[in-house]
Amino acid sequence: MVTKQLQNEHIKTYPADQKGDLLQTVQRTFSVLQLIAEHPQGLSTREISTILRFNISTCYHILNTLQACGYADRHPHSQEYSLGPQIPYLNNAFVQGLAKQHGIAEPADDFLTPLYISVTYLSRIRPILFRLTEQTQEPSYMASWSYGEIVLQAIVEAPQAEKITNLYVGYRGQAHSHALGKVLLAYSEPTFIAKYLEQHPLTPFGPNTIVHRSRFMDELNDIVRQGYSVDREELFPDIYCIAAPVFAPQGQIVAALAISFAPNLLSKRAEWLIGQVIRAANHARAELRLAVT
Repeated sequence: MVTKQLQNEHIKTYPADQKGDLLQTVQRTFSVLQLIAEHPQGLSTREISTILRFNISTCYHILNTLQACGYADRHPHSQEYSLGPQIPYLNNAFVQGLAKQHGIAEPADDFLTPLYISVTYLSRIRPILFRLTEQTQEPSYMASWSYGEIVLQAIVEAPQAEKITNLYVGYRGQAHSHALGKVLLAYSEPTFIAKYLEQHPLTPFGPNTIVHRSRFMDELNDIVRQGYSVDREELFPDIYCIAAPVFAPQGQIVAALAISFAPNLLSKRAEWLIGQVIRAANHARAELRLAVT
């Protein structure tokens, strides 16, 4: 059954000054594609039409086009749509693009000055993530800055832990509501934080998202004092995260490492889990020092 909540989640609004520059048909096509991606079990044309509140004939035209181009696939018996074979090609190209980013962003805008991690650094840190997952038996993650946005650069899944399907390499946004983002913001310059929050409002996502500016700034100060951050269901229900900063040899923050886990584990193993994440982040810093010597 399609709920009203699901319908509202896919109604997107755009600033008035942007509407003239956007093609509605293309917007609708990407809305359909995103919806299919969120439902790997497949969706029928009628379900897509109901959720997005599009005319059903419009949905047929969009789905037929996506299928003809290889971006959607239709099951021959159930007639439900899933992602098509061209999607992995796009994903592979995107990941390769992330890996080729180097140095710092263009200096034309001071807002883009935080460092993002280079491919050399990435290759040295990835094995640390595997060890972190092996030790904790929980999924581990790495994020860094990329052109003024916090981007998830790597994920190592834990076989026995439930996969967070809404997270993927390249995920960005909602930095105020997850541990990785809070760490990267906490160690940024105050002027940068202020400008970032102007462009990224403290919107609620999880049950405990911090949405008040003064409380959020207090949270960032606490992170710097203690050396790590905790996300207590701030992005997703029933998911906690711990993250720690990774510093470059020159002292600036270039990345953050994290693990996610069930909420009940924090009361049982908080000190040990925090220690594992901080140790991994310190190990990553040592690896980065070796990379430049």
